Amino acid sequence: MLFQGNFFWGLKAIAKKEIIHIFNDRLTLSLSLLIPAIQLMIYGYAIDMDIKHIRSAVLDFDRTNYSKLIAEKLQNSKYFDIKYYPSNENELIDKIVDGKVKAGFVIPADFQANVLLNNPTQIQILVDGSDSTVAQQASNTAALIIQNFGSMILEESIGLNTKLIDPRTRVLFNPDLKSANFMIPGLLGVILQIITTFLTALAIVKEKEKGTLEQLMVTPIGQGGLLIGKLIPYAFIGIMQFTLVTLIMVLLFKVPIHGSIILLFLLSMVFLFTSLSLGLLISTAAENHSQAIQLLQLVIIPSILLSGFIFPRENMPLIMNMIGYFIPLTYFLEILRGIILRGATFGSLLHSLIPLVLYGLVIMWLAINRFKKQIA
Repeated sequence: MLFQGNFFWGLKAIAKKEIIHIFNDRLTLSLSLLIPAIQLMIYGYAIDMDIKHIRSAVLDFDRTNYSKLIAEKLQNSKYFDIKYYPSNENELIDKIVDGKVKAGFVIPADFQANVLLNNPTQIQILVDGSDSTVAQQASNTAALIIQNFGSMILEESIGLNTKLIDPRTRVLFNPDLKSANFMIPGLLGVILQIITTFLTALAIVKEKEKGTLEQLMVTPIGQGGLLIGKLIPYAFIGIMQFTLVTLIMVLLFKVPIHGSIILLFLLSMVFLFTSLSLGLLISTAAENHSQAIQLLQLVIIPSILLSGFIFPRENMPLIMNMIGYFIPLTYFLEILRGIILRGATFGSLLHSLIPLVLYGLVIMWLAINRFKKQIA
């Protein structure tokens, strides 16, 4: 039977047994609480798309006030850290080849003269394309700085208003365009899934390896109650983990929560249930720790890559985008970023919440039924 008499008594007994096991293994308990905090701090600082202090070099053939001024503008932008002033182009290329600089600027000999005469002139920007992220940001940022410099000179020299039409951009929800404000809420979901799925994936496997699974079946609770009883302690660990990493997000990384904190935690419990259910499903499919870890990798890696955590799903090939719809983390990331960044309400998140609830129920149903077949 799925559930039997004396259900709550049996549920309490199973949960108590699992809690005792968790507290007896204090190292695992400590790591399960500390690792999420450590991961958030490491990834929060490491995964920063706002690249600054790009090592650079300026090859100045002009050596005039204007050429020195534009080098100063680049340095003061904090996006470029000018380390070298090579004397020729070969020396500049060598610096890039050796990896000493990621960007180089070549100012022609007639730069100031052409600017004063209002003649077209060029500044060559050389970027190291082996690191495409740095190369793209260096190219775009440098082009903007140089264009602004040109507009400033034009206004000063001939009094021409270069801002006759002045577009004004108003950035909502993340006015400073900090990549941390986008990445760190997503990290909360990734870390919660990794740790809770890992812990519960080993729950049934542990009993299989010890040969104690048959002993648990004498508990008058049924297969479903047994799985739920083993899930409860890890649910509390997941709640503590999520609370801890949320505090770190707000206090250490200064990412504000624009929406309801209560709603954030309530909807996070739905994803927690889904992750725990997924871990239990894996544990029923694996016969030992090695198989469980391999199955975990099969689940976690696509979740990170295809959920929209790092890469926009809109830019993915159609088949990859479609796979993302079958990943629970996809919907939880929309909920996290919606509440934390945009202050979204319950009604506006239903399109993400409903699939998440359905996935949680289906995965739990699969775990219970697979477990029933194993012990039949």
